[in-house]
Amino acid sequence: MISFGMMSRSLKSETTYFTEIARRANPDTFTCFRFSPAKIHPITEVVAGEKFDHKKGKWVKAEFPLPMMIYDRCFYGNDLESKQSMAIVKWLKNRKDITFLGNGLPNKWTIYEVLSRSALAPYIPETILAASGKAVIAQLKKWNVAILKPVFGSGGAGIYKIKNSGRKFTISADADGRLAEKEFLSSSETEAWLDRLCSNNEYMMQPYLELSDSENCPFDIRVLLQKDWEDKWLLRGKGIRRGHKDGILSNLAAGAGIQTFEEYAGSLDLRTRKFISFELDEIISMLPGILEASFPRLFELGIDIGVSKDKALWVLDTNSKPGRKVISSVNPDLREVLYKAPLEYALSLTENLPEREGQHL
Repeated sequence: MISFGMMSRSLKSETTYFTEIARRANPDTFTCFRFSPAKIHPITEVVAGEKFDHKKGKWVKAEFPLPMMIYDRCFYGNDLESKQSMAIVKWLKNRKDITFLGNGLPNKWTIYEVLSRSALAPYIPETILAASGKAVIAQLKKWNVAILKPVFGSGGAGIYKIKNSGRKFTISADADGRLAEKEFLSSSETEAWLDRLCSNNEYMMQPYLELSDSENCPFDIRVLLQKDWEDKWLLRGKGIRRGHKDGILSNLAAGAGIQTFEEYAGSLDLRTRKFISFELDEIISMLPGILEASFPRLFELGIDIGVSKDKALWVLDTNSKPGRKVISSVNPDLREVLYKAPLEYALSLTENLPEREGQHL
């Protein structure tokens, strides 16, 4: 019997997803639990969480030993509670009696350092660490327009566009489906604002790329990859996230819409369509192997790929705990496959447990 624990920082998170996985778990093979790392008793190591009752078809409160297999869907911020949870998860990953379905990737800067030195370097936007307001303003003399991204961040939160026009600096961000702007008329004012921003979070800086369509709506291609029971990477699907007109982000959290990849591809001329499809296939075939050569084993991967006005492709983000909304929205028939995938991979791991690896959050 496999004790299969689905872990999130709050039991309110991913309830539907975890429930649908548990419903498909063979009760003769799996006992499914859901829990938060904060609910592990530090001395007894007993977990206070929920167990899926197949007869009742729902979760019931339960106390149980640490599961032998854990599907980690924890997301962290910069708050104290996040840091405490991260420490507990790190402790779990160092235990020899627990196997994680997949491992989290490290922060965006560490990933950039690996990808920028790989065969995929031409697809990776130039990036520097934004150490201070003075450093950002100095770099703007070269780039003129740039994007600031938090090193530790997800969902498009905390992303800013900064533009320098003569003595004027304009900082903009997507907020509630609209563009919010702030103007500074001196570099000293701008520098002070940037210093406050960088003191709260570590930031990195990239040149602003025109990643928008003919209607000036930002968009990107979301690709979802998962491993099958033979430990082979499969492309589950591709979809388009499209932001609001004149906006910066195409993240769903920023109000982006969803369309099929086929709809987007159909809007292109044949030569461009073939070129983008070839480049996409190249990125998708190489990226997982490059990441797993530098970081511990993964189970799933969300890749966000931008397409600039000149049809160049750019890898914008890689996520080891991807959402499924884009892919399941454009292909509802795929939901059944996505619910079963963690269970099938868990089975393959129990039959052929890998040697212990160093693991990232």
